[in-house]
Amino acid sequence: AIKNREIRPYLQPIADRDGVIVGCEALVRWVYKDQGVLPPFKFIPSLEKNGMIAEVDKYMWRCACEILAKWKQRGWNLFISVNISPKDFYYIDVPEYLKSLIDEYHLDPKQLRVEITESIMVSDTEKTIDIMGRLRNYGFIVEMDDFGSGYSSLNMLKNMPVDVLKIDMKFLGKSDDTQKADTIVKNIINLSMELGITSLTEGVETQSQYNILSDMGCKLFQGYYFSRPVPTEEFEELVIEKN
Repeated sequence: AIKNREIRPYLQPIADRDGVIVGCEALVRWVYKDQGVLPPFKFIPSLEKNGMIAEVDKYMWRCACEILAKWKQRGWNLFISVNISPKDFYYIDVPEYLKSLIDEYHLDPKQLRVEITESIMVSDTEKTIDIMGRLRNYGFIVEMDDFGSGYSSLNMLKNMPVDVLKIDMKFLGKSDDTQKADTIVKNIINLSMELGITSLTEGVETQSQYNILSDMGCKLFQGYYFSRPVPTEEFEELVIEKN
């Protein structure tokens, strides 16, 4: 699938408080000839089980660098966030590999943001802190993804070297008490500001949510309100249209 370019990055816009697209997250899709576009849940669990997820992630990181290099030639100052699977740490020296890609494509490491999920941090905290520290030393911006989906988040924040906190709006939105959910989000945003961490809310689906989160002080936004994940060409059209 990789050889045939069936594995592809779909890009979901990330916007600032003015609604300007400042970057995106690269999400893997398998464009399969008989079944169309396969979402990650259809194949990622199998790849994580057999260890092949590391090959897919390396390919996705390279695709992101290729896209960034093209944007650099255009004069576009955008970033791409890429995901790291817990399995990658067993097969790859992640900081060294990403550093080699950045050097190869002559990019600023801040253009390639690294997303590490809360579950990785819980499973092996000491090793994760070391890896995150090395990534930041190389100049990468480190994001904690799915914040709010676990139970150790607040305790970990004081030790974890993160630059961006991705707040899981979908998880918090499951609350029956909207006022309580809003209070939780507002306090997480305030906490991130006090810690010098940029807040990014994912799962933003409506104008109302966007307005409320903006009033709360959230800095960045991602979700269907702006766009679903789309092929690179469609994302570039969005950038031209919105920016």
